[in-house]
Parts: sequence; C-alpha cells; structure tokens
Amino acid sequence: MHSQSFTSLKTFSNILRSAALQSNNLNDGLALLRLYARLHWDNISGHFGDDPLEVAFFERWRDRPLKSSQPSLPKTNFLHIATQTYEQGGHSRLLWRLIEGLSKHGTQALLVTDPRRSNHIVDFGGTVTRLKGKPAVRAAAIVAAGQKADTILLHIHPDDSAAAFAARILRSQGKKILFVNHADHVFSLGSGAADVVLEICMTGWKTTLGRRTAQAQSFMGIPIIDENYQVPDHSASRHGPIVSMGGGGKFSPTPGLSFPDFLKTLLPQIKNDVVLIGPSPKDAWWSEVTGAFPGRIQLCGPLPPKQVEDILKTASCYVDSFPLDGGTAYPQAAALGVPCFAPNAGNAAGVSPTDALRFETINEMQNALVSYINGGAYPFDLKTIQKRLLMDFSGTAVTDRVMSAARGCPIPAIEYLPPLGQRDSDYNARRWAEQNRVQVPKRIWRDISAPIRLSLYFAIREADLPTSIKSEINKMLATQWI
Repeated sequence: MHSQSFTSLKTFSNILRSAALQSNNLNDGLALLRLYARLHWDNISGHFGDDPLEVAFFERWRDRPLKSSQPSLPKTNFLHIATQTYEQGGHSRLLWRLIEGLSKHGTQALLVTDPRRSNHIVDFGGTVTRLKGKPAVRAAAIVAAGQKADTILLHIHPDDSAAAFAARILRSQGKKILFVNHADHVFSLGSGAADVVLEICMTGWKTTLGRRTAQAQSFMGIPIIDENYQVPDHSASRHGPIVSMGGGGKFSPTPGLSFPDFLKTLLPQIKNDVVLIGPSPKDAWWSEVTGAFPGRIQLCGPLPPKQVEDILKTASCYVDSFPLDGGTAYPQAAALGVPCFAPNAGNAAGVSPTDALRFETINEMQNALVSYINGGAYPFDLKTIQKRLLMDFSGTAVTDRVMSAARGCPIPAIEYLPPLGQRDSDYNARRWAEQNRVQVPKRIWRDISAPIRLSLYFAIREADLPTSIKSEINKMLATQWI
C-alpha cells in the first residue's frame, strides 16, 4: 500500500499538520486543520483520525478568549450541530429521523456551522441558527450557543474543524457530547472530543476501535422506517425498472467492481429499463454503456424523498450501488418490499439485516437477478429482514439507543450484525491505492490567509512531491479565495 501516491499524500499531509500546529492565530490554525482533514477525507488511505493533533491543537488554544456575538440559545435538551443539511442523502435523512424521534424526549435546537443557500431544513419545531464568519468566529459561536444545552449531538462533516474544536471546549465545561459517526468509512475530526461515539455499522465500529480515539462506543444504527410501518407486499411487475441509488461517487468503477460493466452484461439478457437515482451523465464512466443501450438507462440525479419512494414502488427489483454500497438506500428499498440484490457478501459493512441479502460475486448476483426477472423465485427471506428492520431500525428503536448512550449506558451491537459485517477497515484504502492518485482538496481554501498561502507555497516548492501535485496545489493557493 506504500505506493508513490501514499508517499506523496504523507508528504503533503505532514506539511499541513505542522503548519496547523505552528500557526500564530486560531483562524489560520482551524483553516489548516480543516484542509488537513479534507485531504484525508478525499484520500481514503487507511488514516481515519488524528487525536494527538486535535489534542495538541486544543491545548494550545483552549485558554484563548473566544469572542462571539452569538447569544446562548434558550435552554434545550438536545442541540444538534451539523455542518450542512440537505433534502437528499443518507446523512441528512439520519439527522431528520433522529430529530423526529427525540422530539418525544425533550426540546431541541439545530445549529448549522457552514450553511449554503441550497441547504434544506425540515419542518423543525426548535430554534435554527445558521452561522457565518471565519473559523474562529464560528467556533466561538458554537461554544456560546451550547451553554444551555443538556446534550450536544455532532452530525458534522469530517473536516469541520471549528465544530470539533468547539466540542472539546464544551466537553471540558461539563457538557455531554455525542458524536454521530455517519461518515465512518473516512477520516474524521471530532470523535475524541465526544463522551460517546454513536456507531451506525460494524465496520465503522471496528475502525473506531482500532484507528480512532473514542471515550466510549455505542451502537445507534440508522433509522430506516416509521412507527406506523407495516410489512408490505411489493406488487410491482417484474417488467418494471431495475432501480439503484446513491451519490455519483458510489458508482465510480474500480477493478472488479464496475456498475457500468455489470449493466453491459445484464441488459442484453433482459428487457427492463434501469433507473439510477443520484448519478449524473457528467460522470464519464456512464457514457459507454448509455451509448450502447440508448434510452434504457435513466441517470436521474438527486431526487426528493417522495419521488424516490414512488419510483421504488414501481421497481421490479433494486440493486445496491457498488463499489460503495448504500447504507441507507439498500435497507430503505428492502423495507418497501422491493426484491433486493447486491454483491460483496464477504465484504459487507454490517449496517443492517439487509446485508444478508447479498451474493459473494457480481456474477452470482446477476444470474440470480436474471432468473428472478424471468419468473424465478427470489432467493432470500425478505419478510424476516423486514421484521428485523421493524424491531431494531425503527425511529423509536434508534432513538431509545441514543437516549441510553446519553444517560451513560452504551449499547453493544445487535447480535446478528457482527457476522454480517466482515469488511475490514482497509477495504476502501485498497481501492485508493489501486488508483495511485492523490486528490488535492478543492473549494475549501477560502479561509487560508495570504501569509499562510505564501508559507505553504514555499514549503510545497521545497517538498519531495511530483510536479503535477505541486502544480495543482499552487493553482489552489493562487485561485481559490472564495
């Protein structure tokens, strides 16, 4: 795994790490810490956390007076802190479902640390605060806002340095901090700042245990279904569309796991169309297969939840995204009674009982899918899976586990999940190593000050890095100001 890309990543990483620790003001330090985290978020190399860095940074700046015009929020039982919020996607769905569940247990407030115009807020009964300003201003505002909160839940992006730093200050003041580990497959700031890390899958649990710092871990799981859920019968025709769903990157092909190649061999054997929710024609890997089968593959982009559910109800079956699977989308389809197919049984993450609905290989999955479309029996016991979703992954079940963790009583994993979650922590790191390319972060350079840009330029110029990476970094330093 120690390829040229790994060596280059480590070199750039060390430059940012040192600069963050040596920064002379909190704004620069937090901006560099965010850039460091984003570098490792974009490059899943097996490096999942750096608590020594976060602790050293905290110790250096913890006694600095934080000035903020943000008033303390009204006393609330639960303060949710999120970097951004969306209408689509599993991470935001988890946030909204958890807010819905906790509404029965007390008052709530939501603080968005780095909002965008496109961000979506559900019909939320509590106070909603959107922050703005430099990182130090946002960190100060988070600390001020959290003074009257009983429990603070971090739903933050992996690179939200201001929130991760503020959480350590709040915890040092005696606040209860819960870290929702929703991006458990990548590097993340903040897990060591919490009293408890709330886990959503078995691979995430193993990764936190071995590669991150956590005071305690507690299984939360993903809330998949509503309280009024009744196990449905899926009555759609087997001639309906084959549906899959996920962000565009979840379908980015890797050797041995290519969704476009799968469709090339599948579509000649069946007459069904394919509907892909999330992917865009802008992703180059779709051009060959869509050209080979004109009109049979719809690339819909992101869709609102109601429209997604309507499409799923018409589906002949559902195929999980790969190489990156759908932790929320796959069980969502199963809960609706849609016959589900997925590869990677031996490398499943152990998210929910739907990981039992998997085949070892793409070829085995494809053969079973074609047989089913042509009138064969569905090879799994979907009813049992739906009953387990109702028992263990309803909003109430997940909320009860969160409440237990907040009371200081962590919950172990559900007994049937560890055997399903055999994926090791380096599953995605091996994919990254095969690509042999360092992804230089984009769009988050705006808080890097001019003096820091200059010092980074000189550090990069002297570093043992490929010319192509130096050029890309220098382009970001010169052009990314907003």
